[in-house]
Amino acid sequence: MNASACARPAAGARPLRAVSVGGGTGQPNLIRALRTMGARIDSVVAMADDGGSTGLLREAAHVIPPGDVRKCISALAEDPASPLSRAFAHRFPYIDDHALGNLVLVALAEETGSFIEGIRACERILGCVGRVHPSTLEYVSLSGRTTAGEVVHGQAQISYGESAYSDVWLDPADAPANDEAVRAIIEADLVVLGPGSLFTSIIPNILVGGIRDALRATKAVRVFVCPKIDSLGETSGMSAADHVDALLAHGLEGAVDAVLVHRASRHEVVFPYVRRAWERVPRPTGAAPRPVVSAGAIARAKDAPFGPIAADDEVLERIGARVPRVIVRDFTGDGSPASHDPALLARALSEVVG
Repeated sequence: MNASACARPAAGARPLRAVSVGGGTGQPNLIRALRTMGARIDSVVAMADDGGSTGLLREAAHVIPPGDVRKCISALAEDPASPLSRAFAHRFPYIDDHALGNLVLVALAEETGSFIEGIRACERILGCVGRVHPSTLEYVSLSGRTTAGEVVHGQAQISYGESAYSDVWLDPADAPANDEAVRAIIEADLVVLGPGSLFTSIIPNILVGGIRDALRATKAVRVFVCPKIDSLGETSGMSAADHVDALLAHGLEGAVDAVLVHRASRHEVVFPYVRRAWERVPRPTGAAPRPVVSAGAIARAKDAPFGPIAADDEVLERIGARVPRVIVRDFTGDGSPASHDPALLARALSEVVG
């Protein structure tokens, strides 16, 4: 029996109410998994992104970041493979590498007078089967402290730095939560954090006090999907247990019911980064380059290997001491080595909600 068949609600049953919490490229992949489960989907998205097209629009239009919202809207489109859905991701290298969907979101936000109304308009255009909610509507920025004690400001700087992080925080620290995001979490049957970059895509959501409180208060089953692949910088060298420890230390102690951990059934080849996001960070015409990382770090990263996050028996034992349930699976699929196979992910989530 396939994942969708075993997970889809019986005829006449209320659909599973599922909330994805995250950002980046991991969240759309999770949405694909939840769609195979027949779930009613709400996506809560981090609002600290300040790199690439999103960063330029954020600075120029002083709007909350559109990029990760746009990715989730496309993933929730009635037909994600349609030309219109795919066009939302189309980039214009001759216009600062902006994505069409980012420009549409900002334009609709200005025309409607509200970023939320801009999102809802895009959802109608693509016939979305779910809704997308920024975690906060406040203009926030992310800072972090490396394990070496260095303080770094900016989501892009943190993402593409040279050292793992011990903690991150938002400015302002008291940014109010988006009420629609809070309501979705409280009313959910299943809340899934991740997969995605720990310190820049997942944790920025729970740094918003109202989101953190909702995650602690909801009666939903709360699941953390640990990333498959080590991130150079940000989480370099961190095991699956280290990921869980960091998540709980940022406010979710006692508020995670299960952790899904990837462990390959066969040896996974370690491979180099071929291209890093900083290589396509657009530069405003005539402006001095905005440093993301040092030239030395870029040179090292291009040839640096990365591989699966450590998940041996000792690591799993550490997780089991802090979280009620640990599910270990091989999530390898046909896509990117960093991505969880959506069908396999849906099957594991179905097991969690039972």
